[in-house]
Amino acid sequence: MPVVDLHHIAIKTADVDATVRFYNEVLGTRTVPRPPFDFPGAWLMMGSTMIHLYGGGAAAGRDGRVPTGGAAVDHVALTAHDFDAMRRVIAAQKLDWRENDIPSAGLWQIFVHDPNRVLIELNFPTGEEPKGSHGPDGTRTYVPGEF
Repeated sequence: MPVVDLHHIAIKTADVDATVRFYNEVLGTRTVPRPPFDFPGAWLMMGSTMIHLYGGGAAAGRDGRVPTGGAAVDHVALTAHDFDAMRRVIAAQKLDWRENDIPSAGLWQIFVHDPNRVLIELNFPTGEEPKGSHGPDGTRTYVPGEF
């Protein structure tokens, strides 16, 4: 019985609304119906994978604070499309980001943090990019540990 796909990731957040805006407006997910849990949150969809956001007391740690960052998970990598358009959206939102070009893997990448400091890696297969795409321009090269 092998695993077959990623069903969802769950992110704790102190600001559900800001996190929903980031994922929907910047990354292009969409909000889908969520059961009436007794804590704030949202369910977002991308392809067949979901992102579950939860806030309030359910997101707080033992110290009463909502954690940020990835803890033991370093980053979440997502397949994306239209590098140039994504870079314009991220720049317009004035988000800190880095880019990378991996010719041997046929990938362009953008790294950006969500509002909870979770590092999101966006992978753009170069063979699937729109005709005339420019890709990384070398001005925002990602250096592990720098970002």
